[in-house]
Amino acid sequence: MTKLVKDILGYSAAVSLVITLIPQLYFTWKRKSADDISYVFLGLQVLTCTLFLLYGILLEELPLILANTLVLTQSFILTCMKYFYSK
Repeated sequence: MTKLVKDILGYSAAVSLVITLIPQLYFTWKRKSADDISYVFLGLQVLTCTLFLLYGILLEELPLILANTLVLTQSFILTCMKYFYSK
């Protein structure tokens, strides 16, 4: 497989991964409620992103690094929203 095809697949997957949490972030922010979101889900999301981020760093693959950094950030934001909106 050529480098161009690998890059297109990698960056397409990265964009796809990053946009997955955007609707949930927006919905949670708009409703000011995160009661439907599980701390177990958020913990697993953070763990998964952290492991994939480390994997991407070891492989020196920019799409993995960028996508998982952004999703990890989104997961932390969602965790903070869950914490603050639960009070």
